[in-house]
Amino acid sequence: MLLKEFPDINWLKNAITDNFAEKRSWDNKPLPNTGWPTAILNVKTHHVERQDIKGPFSLFLNKSGSSEITCDKKTVSIHNDTYVVSNNEQHYDLLIDDRCSTETFNIHFGEKIFQDTVHSLSKNDEVLLADIKSSSIDFNLAIKSNFRTAMFNALVQKAEFSYGNEEKENSLYELLNYLLITGNKHLTQITNILNLKSSTKEELVRRIYLAVDFIHAHFTEPITLDQMAEVAMLSKFHFLRVFKSVFGLSPHQYIKHVRLQKATELIKQNKLPLYLIAQLVGIENGSSLSRMVYQLTGQRPSTIANS
Repeated sequence: MLLKEFPDINWLKNAITDNFAEKRSWDNKPLPNTGWPTAILNVKTHHVERQDIKGPFSLFLNKSGSSEITCDKKTVSIHNDTYVVSNNEQHYDLLIDDRCSTETFNIHFGEKIFQDTVHSLSKNDEVLLADIKSSSIDFNLAIKSNFRTAMFNALVQKAEFSYGNEEKENSLYELLNYLLITGNKHLTQITNILNLKSSTKEELVRRIYLAVDFIHAHFTEPITLDQMAEVAMLSKFHFLRVFKSVFGLSPHQYIKHVRLQKATELIKQNKLPLYLIAQLVGIENGSSLSRMVYQLTGQRPSTIANS
C-alpha cells in the first residue's frame, strides 16, 4: 500500500487499538488481514508531527530533507544518507520541521510479513521442516542512525519500483531480511544447504523439486509464491530462501526462464505469430515476450526465427 499523505492521526490510532479489525486502509481499500498492513509512505511535506504511534517494525528514511524519530525517549535524526528502524509494537514520534521540504520514504512492514521473515531467519532448517507455521518471536533492535550502504539503497530502489503484489512482497522480504540480519548478528540464517546434514538436505531438495515439477506442469498459468510453497510443504519465505540456495534464482526468475525457453523453441519453428506464442507460454503480450527474449539471448525474435 503506497500512501502519498499521512493518514489522519485519530483514525490511525483507533485502527491500531482495534488491530485493524475492519480490514480497511486509510483510503478505504480492503486489507487481506487484520493487524498492521504493509504501507509505504512517500510523502512530500514541510511540516508534520506524529506523536505516540504504536507501530509495526518500521523503516524511516528520506529521499530529501531531514526528520527526527523518537522511541523510548531517544531522539535520532534522519538525513538523506541515513535511516532508522523501530521495533514491532514500539511507540514512536515522527517530527519534520518547517526549515526545509522533506520527502519521506517510510516503510511500515505488516505484521504477517514481519513474523514470517523473522521465523524463517531465526530457526534452522531441521526445525523449519517440522514447523511450517510462523510463531510469535520477540525481536528488538537498538534505536540508532544507520548509514545507507550501496546494498541498502539497491534493495530500497527494488522495493520502490517492483510491480505486482508478488514482486512487491518479494522485494520487501529481501529488504526486511537485510535489516534484520544487519541489525542482529545473532540470527541464524542458513543460506547454503550444502552445510546441512545429508538427510535434511535430501528432504529439502525433494520438496523443492515438487515445486519445480509443479512449475513445469503449470508455467502457462499464473503461479504464486504461496502455491509453490504449499506444494513444497514449506513456509513461504523458507521456500524462497531454500529455492535460491538450490538454483541461484528466485522461483519467479526460474518460471521466467522456463517460459522463455519454451517460447524460444516455438519461435525457432517460425510457425506462429509472436502474440500467440506469448499466450501459449504465459507471458502478457508479444511486446513483453520480444523484450524478454532480447534480454536473455541478445537477439530479436525475428533473428531467431530466421536463423
